Amino acid sequence: MSERHLFVAMAGLRSPWGTEGGVEAHVAALAPRLVKRGAHVTVYCRERYNPHGNCYREGVRLADVPTVYSRSAEAFVHTAITAPRACLRHDIVHLHACGPALFAAVPRVLGRRSVVTLHGRDWERDKWGTAARAVLKGSARVGMRSADAVISVSNELLPWCREEGAQHVEAIPNGVEPHEPVAWDPAIFPMLRPGGYFLFLGRLVPEKGLDTLVAAAASARLAMPVVITGGGTYTAGFVGRLRREAPEERVIFTGPRFGLEKRMLLSHARAFVFPSRLEGLPVALLEAMAAGLPLLASDIPANHEAHGGLAGWSLPVDDVPAWAQALKEAAAASPEALAASGAALRERAERHFGWEATADRTMAMYERVAGR
Repeated sequence: MSERHLFVAMAGLRSPWGTEGGVEAHVAALAPRLVKRGAHVTVYCRERYNPHGNCYREGVRLADVPTVYSRSAEAFVHTAITAPRACLRHDIVHLHACGPALFAAVPRVLGRRSVVTLHGRDWERDKWGTAARAVLKGSARVGMRSADAVISVSNELLPWCREEGAQHVEAIPNGVEPHEPVAWDPAIFPMLRPGGYFLFLGRLVPEKGLDTLVAAAASARLAMPVVITGGGTYTAGFVGRLRREAPEERVIFTGPRFGLEKRMLLSHARAFVFPSRLEGLPVALLEAMAAGLPLLASDIPANHEAHGGLAGWSLPVDDVPAWAQALKEAAAASPEALAASGAALRERAERHFGWEATADRTMAMYERVAGR
């Protein structure tokens, strides 16, 4: 690398270390590692979601930029403001997700370089109407053709990127931090007992298949509850319906949990349940694997790419009877069988999804794009 360090701006997310979401977790893990490799990284945040304000965290500069707060407009408005501003002091503008990809040409017009990371087919999410889906897909297409380089978080997304005109595209997967077990504290979760619950982690949005999970838990009629941990943005109606449909003794909503409490839930769950209909490469699933949890996962390509066929139960999307039966089987499985399944998944997470390798490959792409 040359003596002059690369200046990199990231945009398209709400805020690292401030809110839930796969993109936010991705940037929170990746950006500090890029700083350690010599990059100067600024992450442009949407002020409402950034509890830290304008500051440096783990060597990463956080900078708040205003936007219009609405489900369909905030990402576009924020990136429209951010992209030209970032070009004033950065060599590379790295845009995350489909909507922000629309602005990948702006840095090139202003003499800078742009990178786009495609985290998934956002236009297929249940929450979007016809017009929004068309805009998101069109924005992603523009990004594929306009960016100097494209990162796909999974091999499964690569063909679409190439079909849409991405000339320099590479699959660089999401990573996962090594899991640090936490001792059980009954004062934090008095309604649970270690090894006596199933766990879901993630945003409470329709495409996660939580309606299937709630219906399956009701049908299975187990004494062992399903714990749903996470929050949502602009999904109050959906979450309210889930809560109304969930039998209190069989489904427990904890809200978002972070840090020690999240690690505690991962450390002591019987198994991880992930009924999602749509993913890029799910960070929550990788976290469960790193914690050594056996999996009940929907049989979509992204999940299979993560667990490599090692899920104890790979189940059809939206098949309530199949999910209910799998919950019964996992509840009755021997501790030895569950531990063996979890150990294989932990080994796979450590071998294939380390953040250090992801950071190395991302930095190498920056160097190529910058012509170093």
